[in-house]
Amino acid sequence: MAKIWTDEHEQYIREHFRHKTYAELAEHFGVTPKAMESKIRRMGLKKQDYKVAEPPPVTLPPQAPEPDKPPVETGPTPIRSTTALPRRQAEPAETPEQREERLRSEREAAEQEKQRRAQQREMDSFAAALKAFEQGLAAFHDGALGKALQAFKKVAEAAPPDPVLVARARQYAAALERKGRSRSFDPQNADEYYLQGVVLLNDGDTTGALAAFERALEQAPGDDRILYCQAAAYAQKGDIDAAIAALREAIDINYANRIYAVNDPDFVPLRVHEGFRSLVSGDRGR
Repeated sequence: MAKIWTDEHEQYIREHFRHKTYAELAEHFGVTPKAMESKIRRMGLKKQDYKVAEPPPVTLPPQAPEPDKPPVETGPTPIRSTTALPRRQAEPAETPEQREERLRSEREAAEQEKQRRAQQREMDSFAAALKAFEQGLAAFHDGALGKALQAFKKVAEAAPPDPVLVARARQYAAALERKGRSRSFDPQNADEYYLQGVVLLNDGDTTGALAAFERALEQAPGDDRILYCQAAAYAQKGDIDAAIAALREAIDINYANRIYAVNDPDFVPLRVHEGFRSLVSGDRGR
């Protein structure tokens, strides 16, 4: 950035350029010697126009202390009185009426926020239940009855804030369970065997449920839904090793099954076993 020269600067130059070098003047003004020389040239100043004998400006040398005179004891620097400092303006205290009004406003704001959060939770719960219900309908119309039953039971157990949706989900689930219990029901595919196994497991028939899940896995090996229910049936029957093995396989295929198993009442018999606890804690039971 170019140096901005003021009248005071030029006056200083006129008084000192005869006795100082360009480098000294340049250092004084914080510019380069070349810039200083150019400035002096523009001002039309020449050292040869002035007498060499003209003395420089008088500068008093620093005064050395007299060696035989002891320094004057002045004592510690006095502390500035706090009374001389500007005082912070004290805020007026609340009156009882103002305090009551402020507390009332804060309570109302807290209540409104509580209601807003509750409404948001209800909306989120309803949205999740509606999505599960729609998935159940799609599976039902596609003939995937076992998957449909699972979706409808999920809606019914979650009980979202819509009694109509819950009632319809329970109706569909009950109809599917009746179909699974019917003597005329003849499963033809993995999903229908899965439906039959779920119904038998809910009825407490673990032997029949395991047979149905085995037939389902023959047609759909690696289906984590079937493996998860097979593990629950083994747990209810008391076959701990088989239950943990089936559950481990279900979690290896779909890690979300670990989360479901943590609070699933079907796995209560397994909770005292270290293999189950390590499996659902996240290290896959190994």
